[in-house]
Amino acid sequence: MSAWGRAATRIVAATCAAMLITAALSGCAPTEPELDSVSASRMQESVAAVTQAAAAGDPAGAIAALDALEAQLKEDTASGMIGADRSAQIQASIDLVRADLTAALPEPPPAPSQEGTKDEDKKGNDKKEDNKDKNG
Repeated sequence: MSAWGRAATRIVAATCAAMLITAALSGCAPTEPELDSVSASRMQESVAAVTQAAAAGDPAGAIAALDALEAQLKEDTASGMIGADRSAQIQASIDLVRADLTAALPEPPPAPSQEGTKDEDKKGNDKKEDNKDKNG
C-alpha cells in the first residue's frame, strides 16, 4: 500500500469512527433520536465504502463514495430520519474527509497552451510562403 493509502486510511478511519461512535451513542438518548437506526446502518455501509476506496489508494473512488454518503445524508435529513444538529455534525465530518481526499488527488496534467498552437500555425504558414517563393 502506498504512503498516501496508509495516511488516507488513517484519516478517513478516524473521522468515520467519530461519526459512527456519535451515531451509536445517539441510540442511548432518552429523547427523540437524532439519527434513525436504519439511516445509521446505511451510513455505516457508505462510510465503509469511503474507507475501502481510500485504503486502496483510490482518492477519486473515495470521493465518489463520499458524494453518495452526502446525498444520503441530505435525503435522510429531509425525511426526518436525521435531526438537524446531527446532520450538521456529520456534514462537518464529511467536509473534513473531502478536504483530505481532494488534497490527495493527483495533479491534472497541464492543458496545452494556445500559444503553442499559434506558433505551430505560424511555422506552417511560413513553410507555405517559402514554397510559394520557390515555386514562384
